[in-house]
Parts: sequence; C-alpha cells; structure tokens
Amino acid sequence: MRWKINRIMNMPFDKRVIGEKRAALALCAMVLLLVFFNPFNKTTESILLSSILILVSTVPFFLWKRKKNRDVVVMGVFFYGFFHLMGFGFPGFISHESASLISSGNISDVSDSSENTAKILVIVHLLIVFSGLVILQTFFQNSKPEKDQKRKPKESMTAYRFVVVLCIFFTAVEFFRVAGIPPFSSIEGIIFAMVSFFAYMYLFYFVFYLNYGGWPTKILAILGCLIIRGSLLSFSMMAPYAEVGLILVLISIQKGRIPITLPALLLMAFIVYQPMKGTIRSMQDSGGFGFTESISTGFEVIGDDTYLALIDIATMRIDYNLLLASMVDNIGATNEDDYIGWKGYENVLYVLIPRIFWRDKPEDNFGNEWAVQAGWLGKNDRLTSYNLPWLPQMYLSFGVTGVIVGSFLVAIGLFLLERYYWTIKPDAWTFAMAYSIIRAIIHLESDFVLAFGVAIKIILIDICIRITRNLLIEKKKNRKKLGPPVYRLEKIN
Repeated sequence: MRWKINRIMNMPFDKRVIGEKRAALALCAMVLLLVFFNPFNKTTESILLSSILILVSTVPFFLWKRKKNRDVVVMGVFFYGFFHLMGFGFPGFISHESASLISSGNISDVSDSSENTAKILVIVHLLIVFSGLVILQTFFQNSKPEKDQKRKPKESMTAYRFVVVLCIFFTAVEFFRVAGIPPFSSIEGIIFAMVSFFAYMYLFYFVFYLNYGGWPTKILAILGCLIIRGSLLSFSMMAPYAEVGLILVLISIQKGRIPITLPALLLMAFIVYQPMKGTIRSMQDSGGFGFTESISTGFEVIGDDTYLALIDIATMRIDYNLLLASMVDNIGATNEDDYIGWKGYENVLYVLIPRIFWRDKPEDNFGNEWAVQAGWLGKNDRLTSYNLPWLPQMYLSFGVTGVIVGSFLVAIGLFLLERYYWTIKPDAWTFAMAYSIIRAIIHLESDFVLAFGVAIKIILIDICIRITRNLLIEKKKNRKKLGPPVYRLEKIN
C-alpha cells in the first residue's frame, strides 16, 4: 500500500485537460473555414491579423494549464482573453453588409487600413497584458510552494443548508420586488444585487464545485440565479443568461474539464436570438404580448434571412473592431485635441461613495453621453446604453500611448486579482468572492469605471468582513485567556 502511495506522489504532473482536444479541434475548424472559405470577402491582411488575434487570446489557457494547483485557480485571466477572442477575433473575419443598415454612420464606413490598425492595437494590448502578467508572477512568486497550497475543499452541511435558505429568501424578495409588492418594491441598488449574487455563488460552490445534490438541485440553483440577476424583469434580456452560462463554463474549466455543449448552445442561441431581439422586446416589453407569441413572431421575422445574414447581424452586436477602427479613422487623425484625456475616468473619484450618503451623486452615463456628442447615437437619445470596452476607451482617451500604458495597468490589476482572489483557498467564502469579482469583470464591454466600481466595492466589503471576523476571533481568544479564575479544592493533610 505504501509503495502505491509513493508511486502516485512521484508520478509526473499530468497537464492534460478533459475536452481540450475537442475544443481545440472545434476552434481550429472554425478558424480554418473562415480563413480558406471566407464568404465575407475580407482582405488577406485582415484575415491574417484576425487569426493572430485569436491565437494570442488563447495564451491564458496554456499559462493556466501549466499550474499544478490549477483546480483552485479561478479562470479570470482566461476570460479576459476569451472576451477579446469573441469581441475582436472571430468578428474580424466578417464584413457587416446587412448589419450596416442599422449601424451609425461613423461605424458603418471604416477603411481597411483603419480596421487593420485596430486589430494590431488589440494584439499589442493582449501581448503586453499577458507578458506583463507572466513577468509579475515570476518576480513576485508566492512564498508557499504550490504543493503546500493544495488542500481538500472544506465541506459543511450546515453552511450548505443555510445558504439554500438564504438563496430562497433572496429569490422571494426579488420576485416580490418585481411584482411591486411593498415594502419590497422600494428595494433597489447595487448592494442588494451584490449580496444576492454572492449568496448564489456560495451555493454554486457546493452544487457545482463539490457536486452536492443532483440535477434537480443544479437546475433550481441556475433558475434562482437567473431570477436574482433580473430575468424576471424581461425574458428578452440576454445578460443574465450570458452571465450565468459563462460562470458555469469557467467553473467547469477550473475543475479541469472544457465543456463543449454549453458554449455551443450559448453561441447558437446568440446567433439566432440577436437578429430578432428588437421584435421580441417591442412585442413583449411594450406591446404586452406573451412570451410564446413574441418568440414565434421573432422566428417569422428572421425566416427569410440566410445563415450569413444571421451571422452578420448577430456579430455586429459584439464586433468591437468596428468601434476601435472608427476611432482610428475619426479621432486624432487630424487633430490630437480629439482625445478626451482623463474625462472618461473622472467618475473613479467618487465611484466608491455610496448613494445613501450622496443622494445627488452623478449617474455614470459616460458611454451614452460620449456616443451622443460624437454622433455614434442620435442627438436626443439619452436612454440607449452604449458599450465602450476598456481598450477603445484607452485609445479614445490618449491614443496609442493610452493603449500601451493602459495595457501595463491592466496586467497589474489582473495580477493582483489572481494573486489575492483568483488563486483561492478551497472554501465557499473565497470561491464566492472570486466569482462575484468575475461577474464585474465579465462586463468588459462596459466602460472601465463601471466594472472597476463594482469590483472594488466587493473587495472593500470582503476586507471589512474579514477584519471584523478576525477581531471577533481575537476577542474570543483573549476572553478565554482572561476568564474568571478557576477554583479547586485541595486536600489538606
């Protein structure tokens, strides 16, 4: 028996990940089809740059794969590469002919050279971020070796039962809030959203990481998380489904298995749903039609479209190459005063001040305000949210210099998050905290201040709770040391 144990401990580290060959094959097949049978008439330079961009965006996976304690490494940096793969990589193979009819004038007409420049900027950005991350990890290694960090996940049926009750409570509160039942109708704000999501990530630790319960439990946990993320407000909202789906994919990869079915279903749903989203929203949210009738009408709307048109329209929503290329075309080309400097980051100064202490705190509508002023949205459109991802915002602020300097800052930020939150102790609290921060980072398509503000608030809450907990533990220890004297009878001779 001892020989078997020693043999297992001395076995070389297995770098294989379940499902990686199928995932690599699917990724390579998609890239090769778009390269050699591209139906969108992209230039050779554009196809080459898109291919390089996709290759660079997969670097975090190979960095994670080499880690011996990768089962406790949350896939935060992996998602950063994945976002650029989906937002800049694959859409770079597609020319938006049908979708250009619904886009603004600034975006629909960009030159090939500007588009290529935009892709080069994305590649440079990712190379700086990932290489900077590796350098920081090399110079600031953990004091404990990886083998000492490997510990058995903590299990507690009491904590599991408590968090089940807590999640049921938050789900009921959200239901009553949406139904407009007082006093729940007055509940609003980011604190409730953060706390309820944290509770569900605590539950996900037991259900999906430790595999507590069966499929019924997993399905109920997913449905509850969708509800507290806002799916009751409108079934046409894509964000809650994308958030929960991506987190489930990241948890699966963290456990050493790359899922194929779930990402494929999410991708197919996005391609089919995006072109008919406007119809469904207008019918369901404004017209008062039911879910079934709205969906059936949506399918009728896209019934005459070819699969190329569907891909064209769907990817227009996430093709941030167009936004960055249009900035290269229109901003700073003739006048460097077009760059807005620190204006896009002014809200960082008061993002941490709770609205309860500052009732007139300015709303963070920078994306909409800039898009209206610059002509990306209509002059009177003050309601449409406008996605301004981190990289285009860097370029908009300081041009190429902003991209280079900002890339180093992103590398530092990702390094700190991975060091203190994404290389977790195997317990429910740190797991839930890590994925709560990931939910903020998932919204890389929003401007930096929005994502940064949510992430920092979560970290500050964590720090305050940990300090309070340590003080209570220390107080309890001191109370035992300074407790009442112990009297005992002694035998008198």
